[in-house]
Order: sequence, then structure tokens, then C-alpha cells
Amino acid sequence: MTEGVTTSEHQAATDVLIIGAGVVGLTLAQGFREAGIPFQIFEKLEASSESSQGWGLTLHWSLNPLERTIGPRLTALLPETDKAGFLFLNAATCEPKYHVYPTKRFLRAGRQKLRAVLASGLKIQYGKQLQSFDASSEGRVVARFQDGTSTTGSLLIGADGNNSVVRQGLKMENAQLTPLPINLIGAVRHFTPEEAVPVRDLNPLLFFALHPESRTFFFYSIQEVLQDADGRSSYDALVGVSWEVKDPKVDEIPRTSRERVAVMKQRAKGFAEPLLSMIMGIPDDSTTATGLRLADFPCVPWDNSHGLVTLAGDAAHAMTMFRGEGANHGILDAALLVEQLKQAYAGKINQVTALKVYETEMQERTHAAVLRSRQAAFDGHDWESVNDQSPLIGARVPPASALAMM
Repeated sequence: MTEGVTTSEHQAATDVLIIGAGVVGLTLAQGFREAGIPFQIFEKLEASSESSQGWGLTLHWSLNPLERTIGPRLTALLPETDKAGFLFLNAATCEPKYHVYPTKRFLRAGRQKLRAVLASGLKIQYGKQLQSFDASSEGRVVARFQDGTSTTGSLLIGADGNNSVVRQGLKMENAQLTPLPINLIGAVRHFTPEEAVPVRDLNPLLFFALHPESRTFFFYSIQEVLQDADGRSSYDALVGVSWEVKDPKVDEIPRTSRERVAVMKQRAKGFAEPLLSMIMGIPDDSTTATGLRLADFPCVPWDNSHGLVTLAGDAAHAMTMFRGEGANHGILDAALLVEQLKQAYAGKINQVTALKVYETEMQERTHAAVLRSRQAAFDGHDWESVNDQSPLIGARVPPASALAMM
């Protein structure tokens, strides 16, 4: 339960149940707390393992909706925003092809730090893997967990990521992810102050590159700035490569981190400096190399059981990272859903109407966004497709619903 909320049977039955304590689920929870809407939030991972999950996030046009939702106290704890954009380079020469400025405000945030801010003051129920749910005709929904417990609420929100259990339980045309023929490996590595100089000379936060001939995509993003004993700064950053899957065996992702690092170094051959050294400098015995077969989920309508079950974030619209918009759409989902439920709890509209308004806008907005991100991923592996018209390069224009919250 949230702090300050009673635990009577009546109260528990009227709680909003949030499944998933990632960035989107936590934004929902903080928005409900600000609005005085009772809720419970559940996370499948244990508290000890949750903090280590995930790479950094790029936030731009979702910053105002986020701040409006979580309130001034938490907003003051967010990292400072930056005005730097990102570079797109020719990996064979390290010459810039594009310099893209996503929006006027730009935040590259470590996922762990952002989660820590958004989790402030919340009682998250960890180790609660959703098994199933049932919506009743009496306007209640029951969430059942793998540990044998269950909870009843007035609304169930699936913010449980790409492989959402809530999405799998909804009636819709197709709840499965769409696999894409692109594999990716990323590793977090340390850069000493000396190693960081040529990297930060390119861009201190974020840049990408593509080798025109090998069609290998390269990416870099800062994860953490560290203060060394001598007062200088060193850095932990994510570096990685991705490639097209033409032969399932030849292009597969190895099982061990050591093998993945070897694949990264093999695919980086032909890169110019400092890109080459950024990959070659990953320790062979690194345990951080993570592989990912890209997949997405273009949002489609679902049966929300007469306003009792809905989705937000990746659970509703998993998209590739090639436009840096996934978290932004998820945060906007949370902000808009909170606004609609505030209207419902104030008695101005009913919950069925609140969800209809939320889902209609979100489903149309994010279906198109997923397809743009998919095309950006394809373009990112074809030099001739990297142009002004490509969604890989094109402006990150705030949706109308985000502009309305600025």
C-alpha cells in the first residue's frame, strides 16, 4: 500500500493495481500519490536485483509531462537537463554526417538513478510475479500472483514491459512481439580520464555511427560520471554494435559474455578511431555484455473489460531504441492516464470513459511511433537510407498530447 493510505478491505478493493515498478509504473504511482488516488504497485523482481536492471534512458519531450505528474518535490531531485544533441558518424572515417537536436531540453539519465528518484516514498511490493487476473461484472479486478497471493482493485494497469503478462491476458488481435532481423550487443565499460578525452571531444553524452560497407551500427551513451581521487572525472558508458541477421547461425548472439565481447570486437573491424578503441578497450572477461534480438509491438486496441484493465509503456507499445522515444511515450502514457483518472475520481467522468479517452489517443499515437522506430532500426543498417527523410535522423516532434502538458 502507499504510505498514508489505510488497509481496510474497502480501501484495498478500490486501489488501482500497478503491475511493474519500472520508470512508467513508478511515474504512475507518483502521479496517483500526488492526486490522492489509492494504489498498490507490484514488481516481479526482488528488491536486491531490481536496481541493477537496464541501460540508460534518453528523455526529451516527455520531461514536462513527467514533471507535471510527479510534482515539484521529486522534480527537484531529477538530474539536470542538457542542450546537447547527438552525432551520427561514418564509422569508417569518424566524420559526422548529422548532428541531431531532439528537443530544447534533453536528459540522458541512468536508469537506476531515475528509478531511485521515482521510487522515493513508495512502498513497492517486490517478488510479485503476476500469474493471471480476472475482471468481474461488479467493477472489480483480481490480480493473482505466482506466490499464491491475490489482490482486488478497481483497475489493473499493466506496466510490465515488453513481455507483459497483462497484455497476454487481454483480448486483442495479437499480443505477441514482432521479431525483427537485427541483433544487438551492448556492454558497459569504464573510461579513464585519458581514454575519455577523444570520446567526449565527439559528444559528451550520446552518438551513433554506421559503417557503410559492413553495415554494422555503433552506439555510445554515457551511464555514469565518477569522481576519481585526484579530482578528475572518469566515466562508465554503454558501447555496442548491432547488425542485420541474414544467416541465423552466422549472425547469432553467443551465450556467454566473453563470447559476446569477442563478437563485438570482430564486428568493429574497419572502424576508425576512436570508435575502434572504444570497442577494443572492453575487457575480454567483461561480465556486462548483453545481447538482444530486436522485437517490437505496434499498439493495437484491446478489450479493457469495461474499464477495468489497461496497459502503459512497453507493455502497450514495445519499440526499438533507434529513435530514443520508447521511454518518452511511456512517461506520456502515465501522465495522461493519471490526468484521466483524476477526472474520474473527482466524479466528473466515469472510469470507462476515462480509459476510453486514454486508450484512443495512446493507441493511435504509439502504433505510428513503433513503426517509425522500426524503420529507423532498418535505416540504421543501410548507409544509403540515412538521410533527412529517415526517422533515424528526423526530428523528435512532441505529440500534441505532450505539447498540451507543457
